[in-house]
This record gives sequence, structure tokens and C-alpha cells, in this order.
Amino acid sequence: TEASQSYQPSSKPRPHGGSGRGLHVVQPLGSTLHIVEGSTSCEQTVDVGDSVPSMVQADDVHGTGGLDLVVTTSRGEILTLESDVVPYHPLNVWSAGTTRAPGSGNAQAHGFSSSQGIFVHPVSRQFRDVLGIYIPITFEIFDRRPGIADEPNRREYDVEIRAGMSVKRTVFSHKYGAPGVYTERINIPFGPGYYAFSVRLRTTHGIVYEDTFHLGWNVNYMGGLWLIVFLPLVMAAIPILMFKRQPNWEEDEDYGSRGTGILGRAPLPAS
Repeated sequence: TEASQSYQPSSKPRPHGGSGRGLHVVQPLGSTLHIVEGSTSCEQTVDVGDSVPSMVQADDVHGTGGLDLVVTTSRGEILTLESDVVPYHPLNVWSAGTTRAPGSGNAQAHGFSSSQGIFVHPVSRQFRDVLGIYIPITFEIFDRRPGIADEPNRREYDVEIRAGMSVKRTVFSHKYGAPGVYTERINIPFGPGYYAFSVRLRTTHGIVYEDTFHLGWNVNYMGGLWLIVFLPLVMAAIPILMFKRQPNWEEDEDYGSRGTGILGRAPLPAS
């Protein structure tokens, strides 16, 4: 549509919190997806060839920076519709997740262009292997609810970071009193490995928001261990190899005994 074509993702920071243009509503009716753009009310239909019994999910499945649609059919097929127009942002995701599982009582944990939530910055969510004791995680508590600046009792944000999804794998917990960008150094007590970190925010209304990213922690720790063993040996060998002793024939003749011989005695007189 016209609004989508005129929007350039690289011209401004990726929008979130209700300020993004583009895709807003996807409604499956039978085997047809009705895609409605909120800013222009333009509609496009896509026939997937089979009925869609469940809600359409939205996430960056292909890792291209766009918001993809995940569609499941009644025959068990899973389809992904890739988008290069609607930019991905953790607050623009609509996916089931653990916090929105059936029976959790937390059906409003996620929503497209939500006015409140938490998300991890790209500097921390980029997949890599961290070598060290601590993992720095930079996240932002986002709150643009109407009138929130005049209600300090509602500006309480309980943040948890889990090395997984279970509450038993909580590695960080803290209560913040204001939205903003924070960086915390996390220690993992479960040993080296690959982890799916879940950063969760619980509001004063009991609603839970989460953002998930993946990292490796000390997976290739042997790469640093050889330095710890080999580097001291090299440093100790350098002075030894660089030392050059100048020979002194007078001292070498009798080992510095001034003519008294090896045993420190004067030599016998010649007969």
C-alpha cells in the first residue's frame, strides 16, 4: 500500500509503542487471510489453501529484521509469510510465548505496538559466545501509558532475567522505579552452554511482558584456557632466552679461587 511504500525503515529508528505504520490486523476467515493496514485501511487477502483454526502469530522468524507472519493450518502445516516493510521490534511481536500459555491468566502479555513492555537492546541480543564471568545485558523498560507521569505508585517495575523459562532458573531480580535503559551484569551458575534468556517485566496490574534472546556462555572456554597455561611459560622463557653470559677465562680456570685450586688449597710446590 501507499503508506507502506513511503515508509523507509532505515530513515528513522525502528518504531514501537504505537508509533509504527504498516501491518496492524490479520484476521483468518476460512482459508483466507485478511491483512488490513491500520494507517490506510487498505486490505489484502491471501489464500493459504486450507482453513486456519488458530490465531496468526507475528515474529521475526527468519532473522531478517522484518515482522513475519506464522500461520498454521488444520492439516498441521506451518507457513511463514516474510515481510520486508514492517520492521521487527520486540514490542511489535504477537506470539504465544510461555507467559501467554493457556491457563496462565496473562493473555494480554504481548500486543502489537503495546504502550508498555520491556525489550533487550540489539547490543545484547545479538547471538554470540560470551567468554568471561559475567554477561552484560542491556534492556529498556518502556512505559508510555497515558498519565503515568502523574501516578508514581504505578511506576513500579519488577524485572526478572531467567536462563531459560523456569522460575528455578532465575539469575537476576530487581525492582525499578522508573522506565529507561539499564545494563546489568549477570552471572550464570549453571555452567557453560547455550542459553535462551528471558527478560520479564511484571507491572503493578500483574501483567507480564517478556523478551527472549539466545547467547552462548563460555562454550569455547578452552580457547581461553590455553592462554592461561601457555602465556606464563612464554613470559618466563623470554628473559632466559635473551640472557647472554660473557665468558671470563680467569674465573673459569679455577672458579674464582685466586690460585688456591678447586678445594681452596694451595697447589703443592714443584719438586
